[in-house]
Amino acid sequence: MHLSLVGVVVAITVSSLPGQSPAFEAASIKLSDPNARGAGISMSPARIRIVNSPLTFCVEMAWNVKEFQVTGGTGWMANERYDIDAVAAAPFKGDEFRAMLQALLADRFGLAVHHITQDKPGYALVVGKNGPKLPPPIESRSFMFSRTPSGDVTVDATSASMNRLAEALSSRLGATVVNQTGIEGQFNVSMQYTPDPTVEPMVTKGGVPIEPRAPDAPAGPSIFNVLQEKFGLKLEARKVPVDVIVIDRAKRPSEN
Repeated sequence: MHLSLVGVVVAITVSSLPGQSPAFEAASIKLSDPNARGAGISMSPARIRIVNSPLTFCVEMAWNVKEFQVTGGTGWMANERYDIDAVAAAPFKGDEFRAMLQALLADRFGLAVHHITQDKPGYALVVGKNGPKLPPPIESRSFMFSRTPSGDVTVDATSASMNRLAEALSSRLGATVVNQTGIEGQFNVSMQYTPDPTVEPMVTKGGVPIEPRAPDAPAGPSIFNVLQEKFGLKLEARKVPVDVIVIDRAKRPSEN
C-alpha cells in the first residue's frame, strides 16, 4: 500500500464541452482512514460521496452491476479503500451520474474495462405449480431490506414489479435472478426469512461485511420457502447469461 497517499486530497476540475457527456465539476479522492468503520455511497441531487470503499465497489456503482459481476484486476483494487467526493455543476438527470463516475474513474484511476457475457449459475423466478398468490397491484413505490436483531432478513416493498423483485433477489443471493413469471403489474411484497450461508453470500456494504446472523437465533424459513408458500413463486437454479465487467487495468490515484 502506498501509505504516502493517506490524507492527501486530490482535487480536479472538469468541464463539459458542447457534445460531450456531462462530467463532475470537481472531485477529491483520498485513501480512507484505516480505522473507519462505515462504508458505502450517498447521493444528493448534484453530489456523490463514496466512503471507505474499494475501487471494485466504485465499478459496481458506475456500471450498475452486482459484486459478482466484476472480475479482473489485482488485489489492491478490492482491498484498498478510498473516499471520493464528487460535485456536479447541476443536478443529475436520471442515471447520468453513472457515466460521470465512469469518466472520473478512468481519469483518476486510469481505469479501463470491457464487457463480456458469461453463463453463470443463477435462478429463474417462475410461478409455482399452484399459481401465484400475489396481492392486488398498487401504485406507490418503495423497496427496503432490513435485518432483525437475530439477523433474519426482512423485505418490505410497495409497487414492486416482478423484474424489480428479481433484481433485489439477485443482490441477496449473489447470483443473477431472471424474471420468467410472465406476471405484469406492481405489488406489495413483504416477507421475512433466515439467510442460508451455503446459498446466500455474506452481505456487504461498500465491500464491508454486514454483521452476521446471531449464532444462537432460531432458524426460520428460507427465502425459497417464503417465496413459494407466501407468494406462489419459485426460484429454479439454472445457468443464465450474466453481463460481466472485466477490469483490464487501473492504477492508484496520484498525488497530482
